[in-house]
Amino acid sequence: MLQEHTNRSRPRSRHSGALVGLALCALAVTGCTPTDPDAGSVRGRGLRVVHLPAATEASIYGAAVRAAFDVQPGLVLLAHARRLPRTSGTAGGDTLPPALIAALEDRNVVTGRCEPKRESAKDTPRCAVESSGYIIRATPVMRVAGDTVQIYFSAETYAPASGRKPSALRFEKVYQLVGKGTNWRVVREARSPEDGR
Repeated sequence: MLQEHTNRSRPRSRHSGALVGLALCALAVTGCTPTDPDAGSVRGRGLRVVHLPAATEASIYGAAVRAAFDVQPGLVLLAHARRLPRTSGTAGGDTLPPALIAALEDRNVVTGRCEPKRESAKDTPRCAVESSGYIIRATPVMRVAGDTVQIYFSAETYAPASGRKPSALRFEKVYQLVGKGTNWRVVREARSPEDGR
């Protein structure tokens, strides 16, 4: 259940069983047909992606970073080269658009990007940089209602190209944000069902 961010019995139908089944499918947004575009989604099931300018999306990432981290000068963040997929797990995901990477760098949300290399599924990955930090990753932005949007946001420790690896750590949150243009703030957050996977 989404919590406010502080940083801070169903009536019976008289219709036939088939009609009731279809209605329940529509209400639950579970998708009862093989052509359902939402089929397989576990992140933001029933929500539609909203296409935003790169600067706006970078601002949403920035708000998520401020909610997830105590942002200090020594914090090093890299953008994962791929979006967090809406399906279960972390494999796949669309390539992060170059314009979004540039906007994230322009706003000092990240210092670069990384396609992490790992020796095993649960191992701390490496990035081709000189210092350790976190790889951040998010789903596409989804519309909840009105001016409220939602993203699933993950962060994972990474090791530099060579040398000692920090302990493996990964977390994933669900953030709902409100705002417009390049001014966004997190208003609700929850632990993602995919957290730690």
